Amino acid sequence: MTRITVGPFNRVEGDLEVRLDIESGRVARAEVTAPLYRGFEQILEGRPPLDALVIAPRICGICSVSQSIAAASALRQAMGVVPAQNGVLATNIAHAAENAADHLTHFYIFFMPDFAREAYAAHPWHGAAAERFTATKGSAAREALPARARLLEIMGLIAGKWPHSLAFQPGGTTRAIELGERIRLNAIAGSFRGFLERVVFADTLENVLALSTPSELERWRDGRAGDFAHFLRLADALALADLGKGPGLLMSFGAYHDADGANFRAGLRASDGMISTLPSDLITEDVSHAWMRETSRDPAASRSVPDADKADAYSWCKAPRLGGEPGAVGAISRQAGGGPPQVPPRRASPNTTVRNPGIAR
Repeated sequence: MTRITVGPFNRVEGDLEVRLDIESGRVARAEVTAPLYRGFEQILEGRPPLDALVIAPRICGICSVSQSIAAASALRQAMGVVPAQNGVLATNIAHAAENAADHLTHFYIFFMPDFAREAYAAHPWHGAAAERFTATKGSAAREALPARARLLEIMGLIAGKWPHSLAFQPGGTTRAIELGERIRLNAIAGSFRGFLERVVFADTLENVLALSTPSELERWRDGRAGDFAHFLRLADALALADLGKGPGLLMSFGAYHDADGANFRAGLRASDGMISTLPSDLITEDVSHAWMRETSRDPAASRSVPDADKADAYSWCKAPRLGGEPGAVGAISRQAGGGPPQVPPRRASPNTTVRNPGIAR
């Protein structure tokens, strides 16, 4: 048996290592190890509730608005506060801007530069990938980074700064948006749309959102410029769709909430395409391989109690499970419950209403 250790990875909040035991050319055992103890649950204990608005965003710098909104939402429910409608709208705009900026970061800075490495030099697409996506030198970064910076100006208008703003509160946001700032927000959104249509898709957003089947997507990408089409061709050449498959559970608590619900609604999409209400009562925390004592499998009742000497443990991370299975979260999961048609076809269960939020609302 051969053991391979890969790490540390620098694309996560904290350190990460992967250990693989290889036997007869196959992975016999895999361990994903988080060797850095962070302990935000313990940091928050015993503090005034509003301190969570300062501490929780530090969980993650690149998605601090998501952490801020989660903390503000929890406090809102505990306090019974009804937020101001304009505060909700401003919060959702800032959250969406951060999400979009994160997509650019992961695609252009973290993900695509990997395919410019010499390990792929034998592939016919490598030369174009290297010219476009080589880290710090490729032409893509010169276009994507200014677009990302312009998008994050939204944070300055709404939240004062990014990351770790204190603008997001249980009652909404700390300041109103004036008319001149609304005009600037529209200008930024228009500029970002122009970047998407010119650089990312090389087509209008309406045409991209109209794609509803894999065959339509294939026809659309053939012969098309644009970084997304470039990625699709590369992904097919390397059969990326066959890698890293999980049990097929896509779960989301929804996103961009308002008084009418959520623009991306909460839900669970199973591997057979069936959509149902998210069974949050089936969510548990598994600490069997974590340096943590098991206090409760119910996340609402469990406490984080470190146990650095625990036998058979190899990580500081708990393992969340849905009915005993790992579930995927993130951008695709948010859309799978009722989002744009680029998500694979799905069937709704009889008691579920699926609605498409469209581009914006």
